[in-house]
Amino acid sequence: MSSRTVSFDVLPTPDVPTVDEVRGVVRRSHALRTLALALGGVMVATVLYRRGVPASTWVMLAGYVLVWPQIAWLVLRRSAAPVALDKRFFIGDAAMGGVWIALMQFNLLPSVLLATMFAITLIAVDGRSMLVRGMAMLVLACGVAAVANGLAFAPTTDGTELLAALPFLMVFPVTLGAITHGLAQRVRMQNHALLRMGSIDSLSGLLNRKHWEDAVTAAMTRHCCNDAVMLLIDIDQFKRVNDQHGHTVGDEVIRNVGAIIRGSLREGDLAGRYGGDEFGVVLCGANPHAAATVAERIRSKTACSLFERAPGMRCTLSIGLAAMAPDAGAVSDWVKDADAALYRAKLAGRNRFVVAGWGGG
Repeated sequence: MSSRTVSFDVLPTPDVPTVDEVRGVVRRSHALRTLALALGGVMVATVLYRRGVPASTWVMLAGYVLVWPQIAWLVLRRSAAPVALDKRFFIGDAAMGGVWIALMQFNLLPSVLLATMFAITLIAVDGRSMLVRGMAMLVLACGVAAVANGLAFAPTTDGTELLAALPFLMVFPVTLGAITHGLAQRVRMQNHALLRMGSIDSLSGLLNRKHWEDAVTAAMTRHCCNDAVMLLIDIDQFKRVNDQHGHTVGDEVIRNVGAIIRGSLREGDLAGRYGGDEFGVVLCGANPHAAATVAERIRSKTACSLFERAPGMRCTLSIGLAAMAPDAGAVSDWVKDADAALYRAKLAGRNRFVVAGWGGG
């Protein structure tokens, strides 16, 4: 038997954002806003310079590009609801984008780039509803700024302005794509964690009964169990453990047996908590002799286990083993054979294993 083990450790549920996750949101938002305003600021500044705007416009641009990202970051770090607040900040950024479009006198390429990049960012932040609100603010702010600027209109983009727009055009979408990809990977990991939470018994760390039976059924359907042995494991006198030592000790026993079973498995083996004090294991690609070796290993390790909350207590197992019968049509048929062997192990005095068709061990 291979020494590789299969771990069914339970992952933490990701239903509530942790402090680190919230900090990650704030950090990514700060990086994205700082980069976007720096690259966009170069483009806008080039157009404004060629339009000959007053000094007050330069002060406003410098404050927005250089100071605003840092202020937003500090405010978000101290906010009790930074994600919701940051959404409002992004809508405000879109409104400022409309202001710069008007002040650039609707220079075609920079204006289209600003509107497009804000639209992409809004969708990435919170989907279509965010896009609608943000673009509405952009159009409204653009209209107000255009009126204040005398409805100046100079859409022609020359070569210098084109070159100033290229860094924004090339770098920002790639950066946003990388951030979105990282978030998508995190979502996939969280979905996997949720799936694991639904299939794993939290106490033993093994598959719960339903998912274990489903996994064994799938293996039988794929004819992966033609050369396999099922172990049905029962903790001897488990009710007495709970009655004499309490359910806390009983839980410790379940955890201990689950850990021993996990440590005895190879990749491809299937183990689950079949009932309160029963466990089911399918050893794939194993003959009864090899399965008996695994059963003895699990039995002996459990018998030698010490328990922190009950130092003088010893725990034993009765184990029934059965190869899959050629006429087994369902998991229940296989379990029935293993359960019959388990019953024989109990009648023989417990703390042993019995292989269907053999004697005991």
